[in-house]
Amino acid sequence: MKFTELSDYPVPAGTVTIWTPTTGADSSGWQPDPRPFTYDQSASIRRSSTGEVDENSWLGAIFEIDDELDDDHFESCLRQWLTRHEALLSTADPAADELHGGRRTYRGAHLDVNAEEAGGFDSGDDIRELLTEIFDARLAPTRWPHCVVATVDSSRKGFTVVFAADHVVMDAYSILLSISEIRRLYTSTRHGVAAEMADVGSHLDFSVHDRAVGLGLTGEHPAVSRWRAFLDSSADAPGFDLPLVRPHLETRDRARTPRQRGISEYVATDHQATFMSSAARASGHGTQTAVFAALAVTLRALTGHDTLRLTMPMHTRSEARYAGSVGWYVGLAPLEVDLAGSQTFDDALTATAGAIDAVRHLPFFPYQRIVELLGTGGEPEFVVSYLDIRHVPGAAEWDAAHAQILRGGSRSDREVYLWIARVPGGITVSARHPGHDPADASMRDLVATYASVLRAIATEGTGHPLASYTHATFAGATAIDDARPA
Repeated sequence: MKFTELSDYPVPAGTVTIWTPTTGADSSGWQPDPRPFTYDQSASIRRSSTGEVDENSWLGAIFEIDDELDDDHFESCLRQWLTRHEALLSTADPAADELHGGRRTYRGAHLDVNAEEAGGFDSGDDIRELLTEIFDARLAPTRWPHCVVATVDSSRKGFTVVFAADHVVMDAYSILLSISEIRRLYTSTRHGVAAEMADVGSHLDFSVHDRAVGLGLTGEHPAVSRWRAFLDSSADAPGFDLPLVRPHLETRDRARTPRQRGISEYVATDHQATFMSSAARASGHGTQTAVFAALAVTLRALTGHDTLRLTMPMHTRSEARYAGSVGWYVGLAPLEVDLAGSQTFDDALTATAGAIDAVRHLPFFPYQRIVELLGTGGEPEFVVSYLDIRHVPGAAEWDAAHAQILRGGSRSDREVYLWIARVPGGITVSARHPGHDPADASMRDLVATYASVLRAIATEGTGHPLASYTHATFAGATAIDDARPA
């Protein structure tokens, strides 16, 4: 399971149909909703409505369903999926005050899904171009529907599903949940079998909690103080000091900034990841700690800096009812790992574990509210997330379904995003970075070095000097396993 743009996926040729949610002429079904947006949602809506961004922040997925495409059953499947998640039936009301609502939610009885046949295509390249243009043009935080689905019906057995949703209503975990739900709902609908899916909570209710927490913050709150110190120190000594982002292009005009490039690779096989986790546990630490410690060691080798500073997304699904809910359940934490006193990788694990524990509670305090109190723009420039997604419902089916998470294009000469995932096939690293050659070279050096560090941990354990993990000291530790997934 990788996280890339649609242009990196081998879409099959075939007949394309675009499926768009609609409520027809039922304007009365759209009701004012007093529940506010979260701080993250409000910031995204505000940037979109004021023209601060020139592209959409959509996420999506592509996967296969090993069954015949039946239009009526697929339409029914999508209606069930939409009504299951209230976030997909709610949108911003541009005429309202976002703090005291600013939201409309559809409560009528005329929800439907329009099917628009786009035609037959002999080339997957043309389909990728078409779908990217449609997702870019139709999805925005201020415009409903926030999700568009496409199917590609080819000559081979089964069909391909591609969907995209604006980030304002979905995070990456929601995308993974939706892959499984759409597949299950279609199969059950087509074959007349009950899907038996558990009820889920609504992100709109979570939003009420998010606002309450944010309104309770002051400039002296410990969470605000922690972010203030982190942002001040990061401005003086950036945590990611590679040609990747420095010097900046300084265009300031996003429309003239080159599109970011991306990379997505397996950096460890399933066996290697398992051995790495076992080595970390033997020292009293988990896989998340090992993943970030290895990154700190990698960047110290590449930059010479002992301190790694990054913004770490973490989920905020703190209640059981939100576990299977579609929405934007992501908070941010300022992670600062100092390896100055570390001699061995065990020392690096201890330093990293302490750094993570110190900020583990911070994602539950809305970041956009914090930067509002600090009086700064606050857009993170170096962001690294880690997710173990092996136990997401349907994960065992992803490889057979050729499933992949998608992201829309981005323009920035500053931002560096890394998504590290423990997947059924091992560990993947996906990234986006400034779109120039020095950045590309730096990212490839980083991924290659990071992969060798992970494999060294898997083969040699965690008790050796730090320098040995990045200097190919261990014979065979950097060899690429032929069993690595494609």
